[in-house]
Amino acid sequence: MNEQIEELLAVYVLGGLSSKEEAEVEAYLAENPQAVALLEEAYAAAALLPYTAPPVTPSPEAEAALFARVEADLAAQAKPVKRTAVSTPSNQPTLWDQIRTFFSTPLVTAVSLATAVLLLIWGLSLNSQVKNLNQNVQQMAADNSSLRTDFAALSSENLTLTARVAELQAANQALDQQIDDLAQNNANLIATNNSLQTDLAQASADLAELETYSANLEAEISKIVANQPFDSSAVYSVTLPGTEDQPEASAQLVIDPVSNTALLIVDGMPSLPQDSVYQVLLIRGTEHETAETFRVDTQGEGVLLVHSPEPLQSFDAVGVSIEPEGGSVQRTGDIVLLGSIIN
Repeated sequence: MNEQIEELLAVYVLGGLSSKEEAEVEAYLAENPQAVALLEEAYAAAALLPYTAPPVTPSPEAEAALFARVEADLAAQAKPVKRTAVSTPSNQPTLWDQIRTFFSTPLVTAVSLATAVLLLIWGLSLNSQVKNLNQNVQQMAADNSSLRTDFAALSSENLTLTARVAELQAANQALDQQIDDLAQNNANLIATNNSLQTDLAQASADLAELETYSANLEAEISKIVANQPFDSSAVYSVTLPGTEDQPEASAQLVIDPVSNTALLIVDGMPSLPQDSVYQVLLIRGTEHETAETFRVDTQGEGVLLVHSPEPLQSFDAVGVSIEPEGGSVQRTGDIVLLGSIIN
């Protein structure tokens, strides 16, 4: 675009250019369709100039001549019209010729042309501004529509993200609860493991004590058997179950009928106070003989050699009762073990 030539379009429309300038403008218009559009806008603006130009006061001489001519024309129109044609002298100017002559005076022509050029330029500027404003409005409308679309998409995406955040928060709370549960379970397992280790240590200690006791018991049995060997091979054993007073108690009675000696091995019998002992009873019918007394260890176990003044097979049963310290000639306490002596 040639801004210098485009600035001449307003003067070109009003006919104020020289022949050379008009030729340059017309050559430029032939090569630039956009300039033709500007020219059409200039013509449209020029058509509005009569409605926007300020009135010009003519000189007194021109005003007097104009009104004189108007009065003469009115007088001529009032006369009767003759049918014969009357030729008007060729040198007599008409009203429009006088008006054109008035506006052709140098002062009026210069002022009008300058005003017209200014108004045309101003009109073209306003038209360009209006077009730019219209384009800006259209662009802003398109941008607004695009922004509304983007806003709707962002609103939808925000709703989706909000729902996802809620789901993640719920999942996080569930995970926190699981972590708390696992931590509690782990603490319970640690406590249980510690308790089991304590129980295992206690069981190991009890086992060691039991093994020691068993070894001592075996040694005691071996010692008793070595010191008091049975006299025959007819040795047999009977079971003495616990009574209702001590249902957990039991005993094995190993009998040698030849030597009138028996070995009593008891188990599951509670320890007695210091003023009480267990005493063996040799029962025949409704009568009984008392024999040795004994105590049990902390495990409720004990081993005792029982001696009888008569053959053991002459008795019906063997029992154990609770008696005062030192024993009793006649039973005074409850019977806690009782079993038949017959093989």
